[in-house]
Amino acid sequence: MKPLLPAAVLLSALAAGAAAQYTPQVPAPAAASCPECGVVRSVKRKESTSPITAEERKSTAGFVASVPLGGGKPTMGSSSDVRSEMKPPVVTYEVVVRLDNGNFQIVTQADADGLREGDKVRIDRGKVVLRDK
Repeated sequence: MKPLLPAAVLLSALAAGAAAQYTPQVPAPAAASCPECGVVRSVKRKESTSPITAEERKSTAGFVASVPLGGGKPTMGSSSDVRSEMKPPVVTYEVVVRLDNGNFQIVTQADADGLREGDKVRIDRGKVVLRDK
């Protein structure tokens, strides 16, 4: 039995040395390299009018008649109605992004920059932009 003992010690030493040298290389998941990256799920155009503030109501009271200089139909009504008609609607875009980690994020921004469903994007400083290829 004595001759087997040195052979067993030698084999265990070799196995321990081989295990110490082998370190498997596991690639990092893609989500870890870019946590703000994802795919556009939808782009919706939203249009809203800004409401008249209480301060604007106080400053404009009474009856107003507006006659266009270049011709056209005169407008009559309360001053707050005429003022609200002059405000252009506010247009925003609601972009839904499915991030690479599986979460969803909704970003509201002033323009769509040609974004379409299925585009690979990243969220940069609160804005959705196409990912560099």
